[in-house]
Amino acid sequence: MDKQSITRIVLVRHGETTDEDTKKIYKGTLDIPLSAKGIVRLKRVASHLALHNLDCIYTSVLSRAVESGRIIAGPHNLDIISDSSLNELHFGRWQGLSFNEIAEKYPDNLSLWLQDPENHPPLGGEPLLQAQKRIMGKFREIVDRHKGGNVGIVAHGGALRIIVCTLLSVKLCNMFRVAQDHGCINIVDIYDDSNPVITLLNFTV
Repeated sequence: MDKQSITRIVLVRHGETTDEDTKKIYKGTLDIPLSAKGIVRLKRVASHLALHNLDCIYTSVLSRAVESGRIIAGPHNLDIISDSSLNELHFGRWQGLSFNEIAEKYPDNLSLWLQDPENHPPLGGEPLLQAQKRIMGKFREIVDRHKGGNVGIVAHGGALRIIVCTLLSVKLCNMFRVAQDHGCINIVDIYDDSNPVITLLNFTV
């Protein structure tokens, strides 16, 4: 029997951002840079990922992910490929607002979204199933391109939750039950002829 190849995908959430020094907001596609705390955290992640011999790193085009990817790649001289398909969900009119502000301005929309996020996106925002198609299309493209390799993907909380839920056949309405802390590491092993196996989830260093 031929030995199966294993493609390892290391999923990393970007570090903390500057807005979190004042209030936590729904960032979505707003381009907010890493904070000093986020930079320190990603340097620890970079040291830890030296053990995984990554071939390259993909990121979204948003600066917090690109900067996180560069910090990880720097010590290991890895190529970085940025792609908008890995961007965070677009939260429409909610972007830049805190949860309490959203509850005050858009209470009905928020209530529907909390009950059924798959069918009730934020006002002017990206539907979850549309985001899933975008993100998973790029994920599968990366897997096919790097079969048998070790690849890093640096992205966002919502995007990573969609990947994890899709790989586990979990409905997206449950995605926010999956913790994804800043700078967390998730590892997915993909075999030739079987389902993907998540060997590490929301690990922080």
